[in-house]
Amino acid sequence: MKCVFTAEQMRLFEQQRFADGRASSLDWMERAAKGVDALLKARYENRSMLAVCGTGNNGGDGFALLRLLTERGADCAGILLADPAKLAGDAKTNYLRALDCGVRFFSVLTEEILAQFDVLVDAMFGTGLSRAVEGVYADAVERMNASGKPIVAIDLPSGVDATTGAILGCAICARETVAFECYKRGHLLFPGRAQCGEVAVVPLSDETDGAEANVALLERDDLWRLLPKRPADSHKGDNGKVLLCAGSARYTGAALLCTGAALRAGAGLTTAAIPGALKQAFSALPEAMAICVNPGEDWDEQACANAAALLPKQNAVCIGPGVGEGSILALLEAVLESKIPAVLDADALNQISKTHALLKKTHSRVVLTPHPAEMARLCGMNLEAILTDPIETARSCAKRWNCVVLLKGATTCISDGATVRLNISGNPGLAKGGSGDVLSGLIAALLAQGLSAFDAASAGAFLLGASADTALELLRERMLLARDVIGMVEQTIEKFCIK
Repeated sequence: MKCVFTAEQMRLFEQQRFADGRASSLDWMERAAKGVDALLKARYENRSMLAVCGTGNNGGDGFALLRLLTERGADCAGILLADPAKLAGDAKTNYLRALDCGVRFFSVLTEEILAQFDVLVDAMFGTGLSRAVEGVYADAVERMNASGKPIVAIDLPSGVDATTGAILGCAICARETVAFECYKRGHLLFPGRAQCGEVAVVPLSDETDGAEANVALLERDDLWRLLPKRPADSHKGDNGKVLLCAGSARYTGAALLCTGAALRAGAGLTTAAIPGALKQAFSALPEAMAICVNPGEDWDEQACANAAALLPKQNAVCIGPGVGEGSILALLEAVLESKIPAVLDADALNQISKTHALLKKTHSRVVLTPHPAEMARLCGMNLEAILTDPIETARSCAKRWNCVVLLKGATTCISDGATVRLNISGNPGLAKGGSGDVLSGLIAALLAQGLSAFDAASAGAFLLGASADTALELLRERMLLARDVIGMVEQTIEKFCIK
């Protein structure tokens, strides 16, 4: 996992290292410039480049870059969007070095100047911006975006808030962003994430690599580390028993998708507790045991009692996908009081939101998987506030409810109340009905195999997204179905976890 910092955390990290002599700001600026230069050389060799610079440290990175480009014979020039007299410190030092090296500078950004260059470099603000972009800088952002030229952003696209990902007035839309030392939240949270393009992280030290962070990004190696290992002599009883309480006459597919995902994720014994009307549909999943909890089409008091009777034999349970309007409050209470590891999703969350008393019974082995609208109903927050700060929303609610919260989104935020893990695997093909049902089945199966709630939620989220990416190698986003993702789970595990 990689550390993810706020702008303030990054500032303090740098200050501490400069203060105790472990690094100098001028040296870090040089390392940063070399990182950007390496990307430009690898991807845009023999292309002309224009760096648009501000007066702060981001501009200083741009000046150092221009000097390196000139020294290696690249066709380049710079634009300083301010009076050079306003430069100070390391930015001024690198500006003077660039001039000494023969770097050309323009004072105004025009369409005519933009037309002379193939690649644009954004070195205006980086992570230090805290107010709306305006004046000549806003004009530069608009002209650069409208040019159609590839833009490489230094550290963060100018106009993106490094901590929240918000757009401060207007923002550069980069093809690539070269981040320094570690990810910032603005690289990973929307709408800022959409402005970053492909993000490459250039380490300036080895001090954040592997360090404990209260926010971290899940990576492919984490899946290998988190998934349970299977001895060659293991049998089905060793690999967990999972109970999936799901489905109704209207939402048969949700139960099938959730169950299919649990099977693919390796649960040793998978049992689907379903209304009787779904029994025939489960002939498509002969590997699962389908137990009819009542003879009807929906969940009722009898179904809850019969499903609750199955709990003592299980290692984990999932409740909610596709259960519809039938009341399952009695079953939810029985599950929470049993202390069995549990995933609560979809209609389970909707029913809990109507009687928040059950949230007082959640515990550290429970995973809640709300999307933002479900989270708003659960915690009483405004939807806009949740979307503005999903990281702290997930953390604070997990802490308040003493459980694991997986707040769904293109950037999924998973928290145990102390730490937040971010997942960005996946693609827009998951923005379809059924994806959440697959996720619930994956997490439930991993819980049954002995993973903690936090690890099961983390691995399940990454595995869902990575399997969708695997499927996308064969299918287009608009053609991708939730069942395609299930079919790719095994291939994804092999690709990421067999070493």
